[in-house]
Amino acid sequence: MVPHVDLGRGVRARHIQMDMERATTFDLYAKVGKVLAAMKSDRYDYAPVTSKGRVVGYIGRGQLLRAEADQPIRNLTHSLAGGAIVSGDMPIHDLMEWIPRQRIVFVLEGRDVTGLVTIWDFNKQPARAYFYLVLAGLEIALADLIRWRYGRNQSNLVAHLGSRDTEELHQRMERDRSGHGDLVSYLNFKHLLRVFEKDRALRAELGKYDVPKWNSMTRPLGELRNEVMHPVTTLVAGPDDMVRLTQDIDHATELVDGAIVALRKKYPASG
Repeated sequence: MVPHVDLGRGVRARHIQMDMERATTFDLYAKVGKVLAAMKSDRYDYAPVTSKGRVVGYIGRGQLLRAEADQPIRNLTHSLAGGAIVSGDMPIHDLMEWIPRQRIVFVLEGRDVTGLVTIWDFNKQPARAYFYLVLAGLEIALADLIRWRYGRNQSNLVAHLGSRDTEELHQRMERDRSGHGDLVSYLNFKHLLRVFEKDRALRAELGKYDVPKWNSMTRPLGELRNEVMHPVTTLVAGPDDMVRLTQDIDHATELVDGAIVALRKKYPASG
């Protein structure tokens, strides 16, 4: 068993923020028409509002569309109070649940607002690293449970794979002439999930998951893994994407936690 270390919790809000020095801001007394034109040009849905160089709130483009062009944005500015400020230490997993509702948050370090986070920032490399670490942790934990289940009879698990997956597995084994890996080490993520789908006793080690529930939770994870591994792919383009991504990561985390509990019972000295 490979000891589990939750490195993903080390990715924090400060790691994905846009620094305030780079952010487009608008003065509290700027006119609606001018601000709206700038936000449309730059395709911003939300932007910080400042007064005397300090962030005092934020404005949404939707509000500006319904306002008179010559009035100051002061009358439409949202306060930072009520959920718009987070600590730089906030784990991005916690931030993921906040963002679909709040849409923009400001990152506080000490007494200073040092940056902001919007939905688009979850496409950045640190966020992708977190998503990858969650999925990699799940892949490793599932593989270790399969090793425990089949022991020296790993060839028996091939019966759970379809003909195409079996052929793919054999091809991977043939390409590797080192001979250092066991059969489980040649299974890809899709194969691991398939073995659990077909093996009721294995699924029971993680909790109460019938086949429909297992498939509904895990099939999106295979797609997410592919998307995370392709940095040019946009993971999140709007609130609905954020909700789905959060759900997928929550499902993966739930399965990791269940697998770790099961493995620690079977290998108590490994942690």
